[in-house]
Amino acid sequence: MAIIEKSALRSSLAGAAAAGLDAVPAGRLAERLRREPAYRRARQVFASPAPILAQIRVNTLLDNKTLIMPSAGLKEGFFRIRPFTVPFPELAQAVTLRGLAQYGERLRGEALAGLAIDLMVTDALAVDEAGTLVGDGHGFFDLAVALLGAHGALGEEVAIFVVPGPGQMLDERIAADPWDVQVDAAILADQVVTFSDRPPGIPAIQWEVLPLDQVRRIDPLWKLYEKKQGIR
Repeated sequence: MAIIEKSALRSSLAGAAAAGLDAVPAGRLAERLRREPAYRRARQVFASPAPILAQIRVNTLLDNKTLIMPSAGLKEGFFRIRPFTVPFPELAQAVTLRGLAQYGERLRGEALAGLAIDLMVTDALAVDEAGTLVGDGHGFFDLAVALLGAHGALGEEVAIFVVPGPGQMLDERIAADPWDVQVDAAILADQVVTFSDRPPGIPAIQWEVLPLDQVRRIDPLWKLYEKKQGIR
């Protein structure tokens, strides 16, 4: 089976995915996820800030679940919004990056360690038959998962779902990096596709590939680095 490099895929998929997402029925995707046992069991849900996941984030709060979101570029780490703390007319604004500062609670140190995230949902350009993702190339989701894992913020049986670009379930295998997070399932408009190849555990932070200036810009990552180096 052919192995495809992610960089080659991104250049061919990015434009098509961006155009196609406007036609994706976001509400239908959210309702399909709502019927999944992993979602129904979850008490704490991490969701990426992508517009296609907006209804999923709103539903999380409406369904009496705690929403965890990353800040822009992970610079301020993670925020928590508890259910029924946001007036209904303001929910759509609250679950955006702009709304986090007003409606969310920034999580630090012990607050992060006290989480037990049951479900993580992200977007991606594409996903292969093993559950390996092609994202935008910035790697923020992989780093977010590694950061939360390093803080002990993930539940023992955390499930990881993706909403890929329209029609971007690949038959070919994607070349995976050591830090890549594989997912358990893909939420499509007409079905949920499950994968069985996800390895146990969560990839660790790959310090050797992270530029120091990037580490400095991401507050929880910098604090871990200081601790690792014995600076504090």
